Amino acid sequence: MRQAILALALSQLAPFPASTADAQQDTVPVVRIGFVRDGPHAHNVQFIDEHTVEIRALLQGEFDVRFPSASQVEGDHTLAGVAGRVDALLADPAVDIIIALGPLASYDVARRGPLPKPAIAAFAMDPEVLGLPLLDGASGVQNLSYIALATEITRDFQAFREIVPFSTLTLLANPRWADIPAIGERAASAANALGIELLAVPVDDPIEDALAQIPADAEAMYLAPLLHLSAEEWNALVEELNRRRLPTFSMLGIEEVEAGVLATMRPETFFPQVTRRVALNVQRILLGEDAGSIPVFFDCGERLTINMATARAIGRFPNWNVLTEANLLNEDEEEPARRLTLLQVAQEAAALNLDLQAQDRALAAGAENVRMARASLLPTVRATASGVFIDPDRAEASFGTQAERTLTGGASVTQILYSEPAWANLSIQRELQQGRVHRREELELDVVLDGLVTYVDVLQARALHGIERDNVLMTRSNLELARLRRGVGIARAGEVLRWESQIAVDRQRVIAAESRRYILETVLNRLLHRPLEERFGAEEIDVVVTPEGVVRTTDPLLFTSDERLAPFAGNLQTWTLFRDFMVQEGLAMSPELRQLGVAVTAQERALRSTRHAFWAPTLAVGASLDSRLSRGGAGSGAFSFPGWTTELPAFPQQNDVSWSVGLTFSLPLTTGGSRLAARAQATEALAQLQTERDAIAERLEQGIRTSLFTLGSSYMHVGLAAEAARASRQHLELVRDAYRHGAVSITEVLDAQQANLGAEQAVVVTRYGFVRDYLTMRRSMGGVDLFMTQEERDAFFDRITAYYAARGVLPTSPIRRPQ
Repeated sequence: MRQAILALALSQLAPFPASTADAQQDTVPVVRIGFVRDGPHAHNVQFIDEHTVEIRALLQGEFDVRFPSASQVEGDHTLAGVAGRVDALLADPAVDIIIALGPLASYDVARRGPLPKPAIAAFAMDPEVLGLPLLDGASGVQNLSYIALATEITRDFQAFREIVPFSTLTLLANPRWADIPAIGERAASAANALGIELLAVPVDDPIEDALAQIPADAEAMYLAPLLHLSAEEWNALVEELNRRRLPTFSMLGIEEVEAGVLATMRPETFFPQVTRRVALNVQRILLGEDAGSIPVFFDCGERLTINMATARAIGRFPNWNVLTEANLLNEDEEEPARRLTLLQVAQEAAALNLDLQAQDRALAAGAENVRMARASLLPTVRATASGVFIDPDRAEASFGTQAERTLTGGASVTQILYSEPAWANLSIQRELQQGRVHRREELELDVVLDGLVTYVDVLQARALHGIERDNVLMTRSNLELARLRRGVGIARAGEVLRWESQIAVDRQRVIAAESRRYILETVLNRLLHRPLEERFGAEEIDVVVTPEGVVRTTDPLLFTSDERLAPFAGNLQTWTLFRDFMVQEGLAMSPELRQLGVAVTAQERALRSTRHAFWAPTLAVGASLDSRLSRGGAGSGAFSFPGWTTELPAFPQQNDVSWSVGLTFSLPLTTGGSRLAARAQATEALAQLQTERDAIAERLEQGIRTSLFTLGSSYMHVGLAAEAARASRQHLELVRDAYRHGAVSITEVLDAQQANLGAEQAVVVTRYGFVRDYLTMRRSMGGVDLFMTQEERDAFFDRITAYYAARGVLPTSPIRRPQ
């Protein structure tokens, strides 16, 4: 059967001049393909190479496809020059199929009528305007296949005017295409329909004449394919237009935008799609199908691409509506210097977060409570000084006991020998401070988790934003299909309007997705104490499904990337043990439980203190030293009676220095029952804390088990979502292909597209959800993988291996996802 098909294919071609040696050497038919190009161009060699690679890959094993260098010819960018080259290839018996690469060559081939050998015109512009043969969607001409590119100039003008408003437009055209009416007539018709004044300026080498013809008040420039210019001349043209701050739009495609043009509607897949279509046409011809029956219409899709570097250079920026579906090149003035990874987010959150810095202050303040409690047990030394001035009359009447001016100084020291409340307070404050340390650890875990989860949310939001933008492009492509269907009479005007309505809805979704992305980036910057609108790059977190069905992350710092982990949850028995082990690990590591543990210890010490209060006295020792430093004025002399002149007998006089030493013993005999109440209160407070500790342990266990069940569900969803997305993509491709040929309605395409959108979103949500659920599970256990050393990781696997071994259970092979 296969030999019959090949024989039929060969019968449709001009006789192949294969030599006897070729036939003996090759086991498959030999096909020789020639190329004709419009003229010299910098990318000619690359473009032909891409076609040869695509054709060989498609026909491998069926045909020996050869591309003789002598059959790769080019014209001089004139219709007459190209026509001569086509004549030569048609007459050359060493060429079996001709492929015309270029608008001029395609136009010449497509208008010749029946051909002596198959030919494919790869770049036919508009069959109606060019007057090309068209019958039931094909050329209807023997051996002629052409590709009618859906380059809608009206849409180009509309998109260009959405980016920069203008009323006059300058068309930079190739004067050597004067014999091809397509571009000029279509451009004039499109401009007239949109109320745009169009001025055509021919561009040739050198470009100075064309630049001189551009009006001083020119508003916008539309660049037709200027393939006849050298790369140097074309670059000089674009640089000069940008220097004049004139917005530019390329008809040809994204490569010109990358080189400095402001915008285009041709997608980056435009040329690869054309190359693929040419290869498929070659295959169909070789398998026996007449070239004249192959459909000519080709939907390359649309994608608005804007070079933001050019926009900044000319000072013309697109509005928000345009940005919702545009592909932006050089979006940032420069690549963000700051690039985050999962580890950097965790480290910066732990080091820079303001909530943690505030907690550090609280921790430092709490440490002073310990010092204050210790201070009451250390000696207290005081120094005093006083100066007293009294009126002279009172000093005279004091009989020398009070001088008019007296300066005294003293010092005292007090030391508590034993005080149960003081010692208890010191112990309690130490425990409370340890509790603050654990509270700080708890807050750090929460902040780090918030940072990591928000980072994952940012990655997810960026991915979903990209999916929504791609969905707009899909809708735009479907709109173009609807316009083609309407053009050939298999669709009504309402179908086009329905797709235009869908584009508006899809663009709203893009705006919402973009807004969520920027909100999450702002939240992450706050958590990391960075300027809230600072741009940053983000390292992707890959989640892969191995051929065995094991879901793993590629970040080596996460346990989910370690192949040693999966076997411990390979079946129902090991999965149950795994949960029990993780609960044991989590309770041992939990800062919440440690915090309550030290609170219980502090309360136990407080209870002992209330019990000791019934019998434990307070002992203290003190000493003081006072000295009269000086006396002066009235009353500063010896003891005497006023007015007496005779000498009195001597009286004992106090010297200027006095001291004292004392021991204090204090034990309250009765306090009105306050000690009994304090003991009862401390007992109940201790029972409360112990109960709270048990409740927290119970909640922690519940949280760990719940997060493990959630993680297990996410684990399974990752692979299933990927399978659903693959099936959805294939279904959408089939439906769109059927829609392209008029076999299904718009409703079926809309349903398939929405199903595919949901499936693509589900892949993103499940993969990032798995990472998010894992990070949450690890937080519930009181740990962060990113901060663990390799020794700690190895110790973890040693513990879990010993745990399983102690119960007589061996790890099994990983869970296999059903195929």
